Amino acid sequence: MSDDTSTRFIRLGNANYPEWAMRMEAILIRKGLWDGIVEILVGKKKADGKEKTAEEMKEERDSLIAGRDAAKMAEARAELILRVEDGQLAHMTARDPMEVWQNLQRLHRAAGFATSLALRRRFLTAKKLDDEPMEAWIGRVQTLVLRMEHAGIDVTAQDQILAMTMGLPPSYTAVIINFDATPPEQLTVNHVITRLLNEETRQSSDPTSRSSPDNIVDEAMAAVATRRDPADVACFFCDKKGHFKSNCPEKTAWEAAKRRKKSDTAAMVEGADSDSDGCW
Repeated sequence: MSDDTSTRFIRLGNANYPEWAMRMEAILIRKGLWDGIVEILVGKKKADGKEKTAEEMKEERDSLIAGRDAAKMAEARAELILRVEDGQLAHMTARDPMEVWQNLQRLHRAAGFATSLALRRRFLTAKKLDDEPMEAWIGRVQTLVLRMEHAGIDVTAQDQILAMTMGLPPSYTAVIINFDATPPEQLTVNHVITRLLNEETRQSSDPTSRSSPDNIVDEAMAAVATRRDPADVACFFCDKKGHFKSNCPEKTAWEAAKRRKKSDTAAMVEGADSDSDGCW
């Protein structure tokens, strides 16, 4: 049966065309109703290796379309109709499943173009939820990529990496900074995904290893520094080169003076309280 549990998925509505189209194509391929029925592919070369002319390719395509099996065409159309919501049926009145598929594609891609700005905004402002597994977060970003591509929006690997990392909580700052020091040829989407999944596992297995927000940037920069000349490192406290804020001598001296001042103030308050007690 076409609606068995192993192939059940959400029917086509107004907002899920990219995912639906991918699954629907898989169903038709598995049933032998895609190649030569819904999609007609014509090779560019003849048997002797020479290129076909545009006219020859058109004639061959028209011949393949005309020679399709009527029973398989009817079955493919039925599969499509049974997997859409009622609101989509008005676009599926054609008897040819190829025409039905193309009509749906044109309709939903046109709607995608109209909402491209909204898709971009959602893509760039998405945030990982506190209780959301890293795998689910990555899947959510990739789903947005799929929808943008179906809307005709070009999404580069760098765009995907930015979206995945910009939406992460502060606990991932260290690994994100390390990405900045990764050679461009190694900084692929798969590399970033692997590192993020590993980092999630590390944080889950050893929660005490997470750095405090005050030190996390310094620790990350220290890790990056192993790949750089120490003379090029700049301190965020004194702005001098050669060290990080975490081991800045001026910061250490400032903190010591601050502690002494706090201690002296506490002593003065305590002394004043003692004098007051004596007066009474």
